Amino acid sequence: MQEKIIYEKFERERVDSYLASIYKDYSRSYFQKLTDKQNVLVNDKIVLSSYKLKHDDVITVEFKKEEKLQINPEKIRLDIVYEDNDIIIVNKHPGIVVHPSYGHPSGTLLNALMEHSAGKYNPYLVHRLDKDTSGLIIFAKNEKSKISISKQLQKRAVKKVYYAAVKGTLVENKGRIEAPLGRSPQNRKLMSVNPFAKKEAVTEFKVIARKDGYTLVEVRIITGRTHQIRSHMKYINHPVIGDKQYGGPETINGKSYQRQMLHARNLVFTHPRTSKTVEFIAELPNDMKEIFKK
Repeated sequence: MQEKIIYEKFERERVDSYLASIYKDYSRSYFQKLTDKQNVLVNDKIVLSSYKLKHDDVITVEFKKEEKLQINPEKIRLDIVYEDNDIIIVNKHPGIVVHPSYGHPSGTLLNALMEHSAGKYNPYLVHRLDKDTSGLIIFAKNEKSKISISKQLQKRAVKKVYYAAVKGTLVENKGRIEAPLGRSPQNRKLMSVNPFAKKEAVTEFKVIARKDGYTLVEVRIITGRTHQIRSHMKYINHPVIGDKQYGGPETINGKSYQRQMLHARNLVFTHPRTSKTVEFIAELPNDMKEIFKK
């Protein structure tokens, strides 16, 4: 199916955002994929999904069916916090990858959910957690729920609260970090605050507990950047315990910690069917609790 749209607004707007706003059954990421595959043209020219539209631009869209990932069901233990006909909330344990990729073709949360669904639905991934980060993650059970939650995430309407165990004693009871992030010039796999960093990043934190030169903080990410908490805590010289990539200590009182002590504790968002605000909590895992136990 091919459609043509004449852009009549004067203000500059990204082509992917604009298309998602007028075709509400499709997500912005769907139009980004279409643009990358040259199925979205502006004035019959190939453009990037970040192209800023101008008055009287003619947009041609060639709609394509989204490719389905071939994900095999696997029997993997799931810690399900909540489930209904539209969404499923999982408390992810550290060490498990969220979705299949090169190097991790199996043994992921999506493989486990394919087994759990027993063919009744296909789970949709709407956001991610790092392999070694524990805590709450949302999966959608249908296209409508996926689009609703994806748009909430894009508008920063989903409230996420993390707990992080960090090195050092934070003097302030609460604080705000405003420092742009970008790929590290020394290691492109890492994010850092550096002279070339351009992506706005804002992190707020509040101290929950202090013990023996370590601090447990509640963290809210106002922006959702890759490795935001880990890189921002390193930036203020309080790296996350166990986070080898960002310089966090790996041993405390002779005990070794092989994963970053970062936990997605709270999620608040609007339910895609009821339109009511829902909140979910996953208590701290044992490896984080033991650092601050009395």
